Amino acid sequence: MTDTGIRAGKGAWRLPRWSMLLLIASLALNFIIVGLVAGSIWRVKAHQPPIRGVTPNLLGYTASLPQERRDLIWNATAEQRQHIRPFRRDIRTAREEVMHAIAAEPFDGEKFAVAQGRLADAYNRARAAVQELDLKIAVELTPQERSAFPAWREQRRPSGQNLLDEPDRQVHDRNQQTK
Repeated sequence: MTDTGIRAGKGAWRLPRWSMLLLIASLALNFIIVGLVAGSIWRVKAHQPPIRGVTPNLLGYTASLPQERRDLIWNATAEQRQHIRPFRRDIRTAREEVMHAIAAEPFDGEKFAVAQGRLADAYNRARAAVQELDLKIAVELTPQERSAFPAWREQRRPSGQNLLDEPDRQVHDRNQQTK
């Protein structure tokens, strides 16, 4: 009886060798999964612009200036900014028209082309208004603020490449050949 009591006290919780290996393998697999998830999150966050929601244009740049400068420029451009809003509504309406035209059955190519033309016109009118706003902002910026804009914009540009863009190296090579 004493022999059983001694054995029960020393090795009652002893696991078989195969289950210990299974626990170690499970722990290793959990570490790998946690590492992959953490690495993915880190990579996604590393490629996002530091300030989310700020478009990398002159208006977005103005929003990043110190409060005093931002207010001065904001007040000086209030009229131009208000002038742009209706154009944005026109773009949304024209885009909806394009979406309805492309999804329609039977498909009418002429109707789709007309809708695309209206969308292009809406974009052009809006772009002209934005150019007026950009000019007004640029006039209000100090020389130091204007010279800092390209670096600020480069930091906030969306990652990835537009499918219609040429790789930068080819553009550089072609520019060198034309000189």
